[in-house]
Amino acid sequence: MHPSTGQASQEERLLAAVAHGAALLPFFGIIVPLYIWLTQKDWSKCVRFHAIQALVHQMILPAATLAVYLVGVWGFYDTLMVRLSTDPSGAIPTGMLALRCILVIGVLGGWGFTVTLGLMGMSHTLAGRDFLYPFIGRWVASHMEEKDIS
Repeated sequence: MHPSTGQASQEERLLAAVAHGAALLPFFGIIVPLYIWLTQKDWSKCVRFHAIQALVHQMILPAATLAVYLVGVWGFYDTLMVRLSTDPSGAIPTGMLALRCILVIGVLGGWGFTVTLGLMGMSHTLAGRDFLYPFIGRWVASHMEEKDIS
């Protein structure tokens, strides 16, 4: 079981909320929860849990979104270059433009999802309610328990 936010002090809840809220800073948001975790991990189990949970979330989701985008873009440009080398008119197929639009929307959606979950975590912890990221929260909690037992 993860540390309860309801039992945490106002200062602990504020630090946990800042770690979650750092999701608003694309690509640099991981620095805030990392700093909070490194400096406060021995002070509070609650802050440690929320900082590491936010850190993992802010590393995995944007990285996965970027990876999907890059794979799609490489495929897009590779196909486009083959198409342009064989078609002297230089016309870009409609399907390729649609793929590009889908990839851009996917990246924006992935970033929006990252920010939305971060803001949810921030509001829950400030209110003294527990918050777990989907999939990540339980995994972090189980690894913290193993570390605390040993």
